[in-house]
Amino acid sequence: MAAADSVPHVEASPEHRPAVRADKGDVPVMLGDESSSTGLIAEIRASLMHAPVTLDGISLLYGDWLDLSAPLVEVITRWDGRSQRRAGDLPQFARELGRAARRDEAISRQDWKAIGGHSGEPAAGPLIPGSADIIVSGTRSRVSTVSYRHYLTLCFRAQDAVVAVVSRHPLPDPARFDLVTNLEPFCSGWVRFIEQRYWPRRRPA
Repeated sequence: MAAADSVPHVEASPEHRPAVRADKGDVPVMLGDESSSTGLIAEIRASLMHAPVTLDGISLLYGDWLDLSAPLVEVITRWDGRSQRRAGDLPQFARELGRAARRDEAISRQDWKAIGGHSGEPAAGPLIPGSADIIVSGTRSRVSTVSYRHYLTLCFRAQDAVVAVVSRHPLPDPARFDLVTNLEPFCSGWVRFIEQRYWPRRRPA
């Protein structure tokens, strides 16, 4: 994604499909680490020209990232044809569930450097299959789910996008999802998180 000083210019341009959001209510929101653009050159050009960044995938976080007892839902929308990142004989959703579990383990240790270091480690299992009702843009359907510990994940299609959902705790029944075209609150939330966690302002003596 774009550099922090150009975050206000990051948006889903009209010619590219909007991301899918959860029904967030009054919870903190920010960009997740699964967000990606079509390439570094495109990011640099957009940053220099203060232009929109073309995205091929975006992750939106809903909830308190650092409070492990609080709900946290990550909605990952991809337009580039990728769905769950499967490799070899890995079970479906093993990487997504493993990434969420390792992230929370690092948060519990306050090991901020390790948070992004386990993105490729799959969940060891057991992975428990299930199903859930969801409502996407007003249309109700039933989808398959996979659970690991207290984490749950599912996947569905929305227009020409593939959407993966990873939840720290069980989702509401039914979980609701809709389209979002304004990414400003998510960009601002990400900037606030980075500033507070990694560059806290020094208080005057």
